Amino acid sequence: DTAESRPIIASEVIEKGEDYWIDEKDLADSLARENAIKNRKAMEGEITEEKLKREIAAPYKQNWIGLAFVAVLVLTVVSSQFPELLNSPLIPIPDL
Repeated sequence: DTAESRPIIASEVIEKGEDYWIDEKDLADSLARENAIKNRKAMEGEITEEKLKREIAAPYKQNWIGLAFVAVLVLTVVSSQFPELLNSPLIPIPDL
């Protein structure tokens, strides 16, 4: 009369973890708490992802020193390959 039978293999539902019940009120409270924590972290000085992307890209968008360096480099290469461009033409001034 007191014999108990148990299956050798556990139910697939139990193995998948689908044998639980969620209280709707507890779920709503938990989500509200997580949202409040996330908002508080953002207000405490956490950098947003958009601001971080802008700050990372800013040095490359306004790279005037790099552009000046490339311009000087190009002028140096051109003047070394074509030195005759630096020779100014001699303009004879007529003697009056």
